[in-house]
Amino acid sequence: MARKLTDLLPERYLNSPEVGAAAGIIWVLGEVFRARALDWLAQLTIDTTTWGVVYWEREYGVTPQATDTLDDRRSRVKAKLRAPQTTTRAMLANVAAAYAAGAASSVEEFPREHRVQFRFASSGAFPTALDALSESLREVMPSHVVFHYCFSYQQTQEGRVRTAAGTLLHIKLTAGGME
Repeated sequence: MARKLTDLLPERYLNSPEVGAAAGIIWVLGEVFRARALDWLAQLTIDTTTWGVVYWEREYGVTPQATDTLDDRRSRVKAKLRAPQTTTRAMLANVAAAYAAGAASSVEEFPREHRVQFRFASSGAFPTALDALSESLREVMPSHVVFHYCFSYQQTQEGRVRTAAGTLLHIKLTAGGME
């Protein structure tokens, strides 16, 4: 529990209007300083940064696009953070996971064809910012390797249909999936 500055002063000072005014000003300034310090600390983590994302981008060599949202900008920096110098399957999967929007991603390599395939599978959200993902992959992959995406999504729709005879049917339609 935070104590006020006036709680720390001796009793004889509390009757002075000057001391009370000064203590009030110091209290307000302390609260402003506290709020700014917490905001500054939030900029030190990529998941909580707001105005500090420009410094993250500058540090990791990311050029933001005009249409990027704050989440897109954070994802691009995360992809750079997750990408070490040597390109491995695990590193590529980690970069793709930054953009996967909760979809499970896997990476298949075809070394003789100089090709990499990324698979995304989910019944939920579709990966966001595929252009940004492609740009991040181009930055970490050798230039002679091509890549493409495969999506396997399943959507289930339930409903009720009344037939001409008056029978109520409960229908569950499942669509999607790709092998």
